[in-house]
Amino acid sequence: MLMNTMPPPIPPHQEEARVQAVVTIGHFLEGLGEPGWRSVLFGWLARYDGLETYLYAEDDPVISVRNLLAHYVEALKPAEPGQLAADLSDLPFCRYRAKRRDGKKWEPLTETFTAFCEGVTVEVWESEGPYPRREVLQNWLLTQFCTAQIGSRRG
Repeated sequence: MLMNTMPPPIPPHQEEARVQAVVTIGHFLEGLGEPGWRSVLFGWLARYDGLETYLYAEDDPVISVRNLLAHYVEALKPAEPGQLAADLSDLPFCRYRAKRRDGKKWEPLTETFTAFCEGVTVEVWESEGPYPRREVLQNWLLTQFCTAQIGSRRG
C-alpha cells in the first residue's frame, strides 16, 4: 500500500513511452479499422491519469492499452466491440483502487483520479478483480462506444 501526499514523479523514459503509446494507440485503431474507439479510449484513460505514478511501469494504463491493441494488430484480430471491451476491462490497471483519509473511495467512472487526489493523501492498492466489476466496465465502454458511433454519424 502506498500513501503519499504527492506521488513520486515517473522517470522521463516512462513519460516518453507514455507519449509515444498515445500516438501508437491512434495508429493501431486506424489499422484495425476502429477509429471510433479513439475518443472512447482516450476519455476512459483520462480518468486514470496520474494513477501511473503509483503503479509498476507495465501496469501503466496507457502502456497497457497500447500493448493490448498491439496484440490485436499482431494477431490480425478484428476489434469486435464486445470482445475489445471485455479485454480492456481485464487490464491490470482496472484492479487498482484508491481511497482518501476521510474514507472516500475513488469511483473511476464518475471522477478522474487527478480530481480525486487533489490536495489530499491517498492510499492505492490492487484488488483481486476489476473495479468497478468487469461487467460494469464492459457495459460502460460499450455504451461510450455506441454513443460515439451515433455522434459521428450525426456529425
